[in-house]
Amino acid sequence: MQARRIVSLAPSITEILFALGLDERIVGVTEVCDYPPEAKRKPKVGDYQISPEKVVALKPDLVVAHDVLNARVIPVLKRLKLRVLSANPNQFHKLYAFMREIGRATGAERAAERIVRSMQARVERVRRDAPTRKPKTLFLISVDPLWAAGRDTLVDEMITLAGGRNLFAQAFSNFKAVSLETAIGGAPELILLAGPKAQAIMDNPRWQRTPAVKNRQVYELNPDLVLRETPRSVEGLEGIAQRVRQAAQG
Repeated sequence: MQARRIVSLAPSITEILFALGLDERIVGVTEVCDYPPEAKRKPKVGDYQISPEKVVALKPDLVVAHDVLNARVIPVLKRLKLRVLSANPNQFHKLYAFMREIGRATGAERAAERIVRSMQARVERVRRDAPTRKPKTLFLISVDPLWAAGRDTLVDEMITLAGGRNLFAQAFSNFKAVSLETAIGGAPELILLAGPKAQAIMDNPRWQRTPAVKNRQVYELNPDLVLRETPRSVEGLEGIAQRVRQAAQG
C-alpha cells in the first residue's frame, strides 16, 4: 500500500521526499530540516534527538530514517510497530537505490527514476572529465578541532570521481579527528572545507608550508551539497570537480 502519511527523520530525507513530489504527504520532519524552505512549516518530531512519542502522535504509515543519524531511535520505532524505511546512502549507488525504494513505497517510482537517471548522467560526465593528475585532497568538516573525511563517505567518492585522492581514504573510515601535524604532514595539494572556514586555514602560519596554501587551493563548499545525501549531491560533486581540476593544473 502506498504511504500517505510520512515522517522524515533527517534533513537529507526531507529533501528527497520533496524532490519526489511528496510534500503534501509529509506530516512530520525535524527541527533541522531546512530545505526546501517549505519544510520548515511541517510539524516537528525533534532535532538530532527524535521523540518517538511525537512520531507516534502523527500516526504515520511510513517513517523514513537514516541508519547512522537515527541509529538509536530506529529500533524503538520498530518495536512500536511503525513501518520504518532506512539506509546509509554513503555512496551514489546506495543513494540511487534508497530513492528508488522510497519511490516504490510511495508510488513515486517514475519521479525517483527520472531523478536517478539525471544524476547518473551528471556523475558520469564528471568521471569522464576527471584530470589525469590526481591532487591530494583534504576535506575538512571542522577546523577547530580538525575533523576530516575518510573512506566510506559520500564526499570520499565525490573526490575520487572528480579525479582527486582523498588524503585520509586509507587511514580511516567516516569522519574523524586528526592532528594538525598529521594533516599538514600529508602535504595536501587541495583543501576543501564544509562551510566558511578557509580564512582560519590561510591565516595559520603552520599551514603555509602545504602546497594547497602556497598555491591558494583552499576552497569553501556549501555543506548541504557535500554532506547531505540528496539529489543535490550531484551539485556538490560538480563543485568539487571544478576545484580538483584547478588544483590538478597547478
